[in-house]
Amino acid sequence: MHTLLHELHKDHINLASLLNILTAQVDRLEAGEDADLWLMADIADYIGRYADVVHHPREDQIYHVLARYDTANESLKVLLAQHHVLPSITTDFKNLLKQVLNDTAILSLAELATNIRDFIDIQKSHIDLEEATIFPLIHKTLSVKDWLEIEQSLQASIDPLFGIKALGRYDNIYNVLYVKAAA
Repeated sequence: MHTLLHELHKDHINLASLLNILTAQVDRLEAGEDADLWLMADIADYIGRYADVVHHPREDQIYHVLARYDTANESLKVLLAQHHVLPSITTDFKNLLKQVLNDTAILSLAELATNIRDFIDIQKSHIDLEEATIFPLIHKTLSVKDWLEIEQSLQASIDPLFGIKALGRYDNIYNVLYVKAAA
């Protein structure tokens, strides 16, 4: 597996761990327990700043090269279309959480839980389609020359949560992922 494809796969694993945290929080909410809405908002912020702005454009570069070999691939078309709408879905989700945190949202706990679960389902479905369908096709199809072209077109990026050093704005997530897990 090419290094870049491996990095994107690792991003998916990291995103899945964040979606699992969201799932645990919505489970708490539905059970009538305290859920950490700030944590959920931080996760939405991270997804908006990293997955939507860095991760998906990197995938798009690869998908456009793959499309040269397989122009009729429906999964590829779906994923490229999803990459255009996912940022607004994330922004809407993040704004909803901000409204709840600021007591300006008018919705029931059940409606909030439904919105959270819908966001999780959309994200998981997207990742699953990439991992099950497109990533194996990329691995099988792209040549060394293709990868060199892709690498030259990409800008360097650092993951603000899972990179060398997590940004302070994500301390809440970091603590849940690593500090509480180690305890």
